[in-house]
Amino acid sequence: MTGTGSPVRVLVCDDHEVLRHGLRTVLRQAPDLAVVAEAADVDEARSLAASSRPDVVLLGLDAQGSGVQDLVRTLSGRGIRVVLLGEACVGSDAVDALRAGARGYVHAAVSSQRLIEYVRAVARGETVLDPSVTGELLTRLDGERDGDGHRAGQNPLTARQQAVAELVAEGLSNAEIAARLQLSRATVKGHITVALRRLNLRDRTQLAIHVHRATQPGAGVLPVEG
Repeated sequence: MTGTGSPVRVLVCDDHEVLRHGLRTVLRQAPDLAVVAEAADVDEARSLAASSRPDVVLLGLDAQGSGVQDLVRTLSGRGIRVVLLGEACVGSDAVDALRAGARGYVHAAVSSQRLIEYVRAVARGETVLDPSVTGELLTRLDGERDGDGHRAGQNPLTARQQAVAELVAEGLSNAEIAARLQLSRATVKGHITVALRRLNLRDRTQLAIHVHRATQPGAGVLPVEG
């Protein structure tokens, strides 16, 4: 339900009729979700979004039209939350759409219950990333920024990864971090996974120690001890 108690209004956009039908069938299982429109391409989605006033748009990345990225930017500017539907192999179009304001990425083969949970989470203002692609997506999202490596003493984490790491150091669970930062648990887990890899750490205990060391006066990003 939305803040007013009304069902979450969903627009489905994909150029495959069978997939649209499947998404509609799944979402109608949840009494707090309502499919208010279906679009076969990006241009139709843009038009229907103006008339049907959805809260959430499920947008297939292979939808034809004048540009998925432009549509995401337009809808996000109107306060409409966009969730991308794509494959396990993450392409540059997904990264561009997320940079444009999309609030999540869901594998097209997601289970019915998980899809419903994702739509509810996005409607609440959370960001969702399917666990099957989280690591790759997060790496690609910040990869351009980092190039081939980092200078000594330079923090290799993005602002969001750093925020998650600091909450890990405070002893918060993934669920508590998700609530604090308004993220899904899967997204929090993905940020931790990427942070561990980028810092060459083994587990969240080492991550907590690393954060505490790095926050000492005069400390930068410290190397990991054997």
